[in-house]
Amino acid sequence: MFNLLVVDDEKIAVKGITVGIDWEAFPIGQIYEALDVSEAKQVLSQNRIDIMISDIEMPGSNGLQLQEWVRTHSPQTETIFLTGHANFEYAQQAVRLGSFDYVLKPVDHDRLQDIVKLAIEKIKEDQEQTDFHETYKMYYSHWVNELPTLVEKFWQELLSGKIPANEERLTRNFQMYEIPLDMTSRILPILISVEHWKEDLNARDEEIMEYAIRKAAAEIIVVEQAGCVIQENGSSLVLLYVAEGSELSLPDIKAKCEAYISACHRYFQCSLSCYVGEETPLIKLTARVADLFQNERNNVTKSNCVWMDNETDLPLTNKPQVPTFSDWIVLLESGKKAELVARIQENIDRLQKSEVGSETVEAFYYGLLHVVYHVLHKKGLAVHEMLPHQELQDYNSATRSLNQLRNWAVRIATVSCDYMNSHLKGVSAVTAKVCQYIDEHMEEELSREELAASVYLNPAYLSRLFKKETGLSISEYSLKVRMEKAMKLLAETNDKISYVAEQTGYSHFSFFAKMFKKYSGLSPQEYRKNFQG
Repeated sequence: MFNLLVVDDEKIAVKGITVGIDWEAFPIGQIYEALDVSEAKQVLSQNRIDIMISDIEMPGSNGLQLQEWVRTHSPQTETIFLTGHANFEYAQQAVRLGSFDYVLKPVDHDRLQDIVKLAIEKIKEDQEQTDFHETYKMYYSHWVNELPTLVEKFWQELLSGKIPANEERLTRNFQMYEIPLDMTSRILPILISVEHWKEDLNARDEEIMEYAIRKAAAEIIVVEQAGCVIQENGSSLVLLYVAEGSELSLPDIKAKCEAYISACHRYFQCSLSCYVGEETPLIKLTARVADLFQNERNNVTKSNCVWMDNETDLPLTNKPQVPTFSDWIVLLESGKKAELVARIQENIDRLQKSEVGSETVEAFYYGLLHVVYHVLHKKGLAVHEMLPHQELQDYNSATRSLNQLRNWAVRIATVSCDYMNSHLKGVSAVTAKVCQYIDEHMEEELSREELAASVYLNPAYLSRLFKKETGLSISEYSLKVRMEKAMKLLAETNDKISYVAEQTGYSHFSFFAKMFKKYSGLSPQEYRKNFQG
């Protein structure tokens, strides 16, 4: 709804408009009256007035002076002037002051209504434009705030091949994201590789710290040079824009990278290296960045360094130099945590003194994983009950450098020894081997003599030792293992019960059914029905 103000020093003239005209058909909310300029200003100050119908000739301040005040204090108000004199100078001044229209007295009510209708339409159009500009301004502000993120996403998609590197598409994106480049420009990429955090960080803290080192790179490496810092493949990548005809000073770049490494070591408590590429055309940027990642892969021995692409002292990928893991298996089987950790430390210390490459680190990583899986499975223990898969097989982090490998290997060896010792506490190697033998030969009918022969002991002595260490006789343990497997097969498969009997070492179905009911209190059929419905 719109508010209307009628201003005239003649009260009858005011009433002739406010009362004499039927405003019901108009979207008019409130109608206000004023008999002079002072009273009109008061109304305008206290209320939103959309349309003002005002006489020009009034005692004291006239309508034109009122309009000058309105332009400053109520600029959204549309003014329609009334006058009894067809004075062209008045008309000129009214137009100059921004009035909507000019009507001669005596007022033709139909004519005035038509003018008011037009004024309302103009107000609506102006409001729509204002709303549009306000909305645009709001979203433009959001867009400006999000521009760094949009630029980062653009470069990530370009490097991943999601955006084709054709001139039309790139030019459009450069203009859209206000990137000062064209197809003749070059890029100098710098890969930032965090090698070690001094403090143990959870995933959230590490993400925050990586954001911090990217901000620091923008402030120290990019500085006033046109460019950006983005996240790429879990690392940070600096892209310095090189305009046509200009060239970057590599000694200056190296000095900035060295200052950056020093600042990160001091303030963020981390070790990192910078791999500086060469100026490259846009169409070759993806390949150049891939080369930097390969350089990072090859360097597993040195940290806190700046590697220039034109230097030749990057470590070569030599033949793998890994330890013999057979003695590690013995140490882990025996639960000798201190000795195993010491052996890991010694081997990594030796590797750090050699010019080894990424293949050596990978061979070490997979070798230790094999030891853990082999020993724990041999002991009948589940590896993923010890550690979640993502922590145990943290390939990307563990193989980034020898320091990362050391941290991962020591943790895995420590956790594995503690886990195995807690589950096999008080059980001798002989008893463990007998348990393993029973597990592996469950489908066979085993005798006490056969089990004793497998560990080279007297059958009577083995029986006493087994009972003492497990609390069960050999036959009781064997029955327990077989029945637990039978229950699992009955509950989880649709195998015939005769087949389940064979898989658990019973050649006669009736004897299996008898033993199963004695052990579980239910027949095999009843047990399966309870679990499968």
